[in-house]
Amino acid sequence: MNHAQSNRKNEHLSLATKFWREEKNPVIGPTFDDVRWVPGPLNNQSVATVDHSVELFGQHFDWPFYIEAMTGGSASTMRVNADLATVASKKNLAMAVGSQSVALKDAAQAASFQIVREKHPDGFLFANLGADHPIENVRAAVNMIEANAIEIHVNLAQELAMAEGDRRFYWLDNLASVIAKSPVPVIIKEVGFGMGPDLIKQLAALKPAAINIGGANGTSFAKIEQARDRQNENPIDFSAFGLSTVESLLAAEKSETKTPIIATGGIQSAKNITTSLMLGASLASSAGYFLKTLMADGPAGLEAEISLWQQQLPLYMTLLGAQRVENLVQAKRLYSPNLTNSLKQL
Repeated sequence: MNHAQSNRKNEHLSLATKFWREEKNPVIGPTFDDVRWVPGPLNNQSVATVDHSVELFGQHFDWPFYIEAMTGGSASTMRVNADLATVASKKNLAMAVGSQSVALKDAAQAASFQIVREKHPDGFLFANLGADHPIENVRAAVNMIEANAIEIHVNLAQELAMAEGDRRFYWLDNLASVIAKSPVPVIIKEVGFGMGPDLIKQLAALKPAAINIGGANGTSFAKIEQARDRQNENPIDFSAFGLSTVESLLAAEKSETKTPIIATGGIQSAKNITTSLMLGASLASSAGYFLKTLMADGPAGLEAEISLWQQQLPLYMTLLGAQRVENLVQAKRLYSPNLTNSLKQL
């Protein structure tokens, strides 16, 4: 019999796919379309000489984007993880797994995460756990997939939207302890509600390896949890809560943090990645859009989509006069009145 948490994993996967396929994810605040690129001076460079690699966590990434955390914890999600990892290996991308807490409670589910290392033996992998897990669980999650880093997710809104979710949140001391004792770099990650300047400052003070702002306009876990709540036990409305990915990136700029920022949330193209890097992200990632592509077109379709992104990114960098990824922050841009208003209020 499936563990209750495994059933929840299956529901998350099914609903996330459904909402992406039907384009029913809510749109909150300014989007990537609210950032326009300004033509700059001509540079002496060619597409062939563009360097799209990134150095982070003391590691070399050939591409400044990766496959973000999605799933694991059941037989059906194991198949998805196998496909994602196979594509990640072929396209030389890093990859994160979904929350491994289910496998810590039910050892039979560990294989649904371990398959990722099996299919991507030489890749950079991110383990994944919630912010309440002690260092012993962190070590177990890292060892489970021989992870190179771990994402610790802060998912307050998701828990509150979940009928059976947590109602006690004493995370800060534990986060500090995990960051100090983790055998691998720790990334603190939101799961689709974004981050404001004060939260980014607070988390940066804990000295994580990076902060993933996890902005809105991708997969909405509030919407997913409400859809799972068939008895309507917890009819709560979070439509007024959260910041989009571009707002969260500007919030990170406002916070003046030196902690590397990772952008995720509604990223659906190489153009979105380019804009994220222009706004100060060190890396970007995509989850829901890749899941939608995988479910619709299979591994070959996802591989083709990622190949397109890898073809387009050097073209965009050349267009903006950026020889290296870190040069993109110097590219001029214009903000829509909507985004300008958000920036002023932040």
